Amino acid sequence: MKQSRIYLNLCILGAFIPWYILVGFFGTENVSLPSFFISIFANNVASAVAADLIVSGLVFFAFVYFEGRRMGLKHLWIYVLATLLVGLSFGLPLFLYYRAKAIEQSVEL
Repeated sequence: MKQSRIYLNLCILGAFIPWYILVGFFGTENVSLPSFFISIFANNVASAVAADLIVSGLVFFAFVYFEGRRMGLKHLWIYVLATLLVGLSFGLPLFLYYRAKAIEQSVEL
């Protein structure tokens, strides 16, 4: 199986699972965006996971910028937006998918 296909499958999984869980969260009564952010930092464990994801997201944004420019990929903002709207589990494999596709196409030439 090609590397790009693996990233595409992980991208789909990374979009579906967080949204499935969040739909359940936002489907309850009296839920708002502020309560969402309060829940993210509800205790030390949740705060540690949230902090880890925030730092990992910032590292990913830097990687997208430098690696995307190096490889000549276009529309780099899409990967940042995908990460902010869904999560790192979607934005990262999405970027890696398009990066792998670009590498595969350059190898075929």
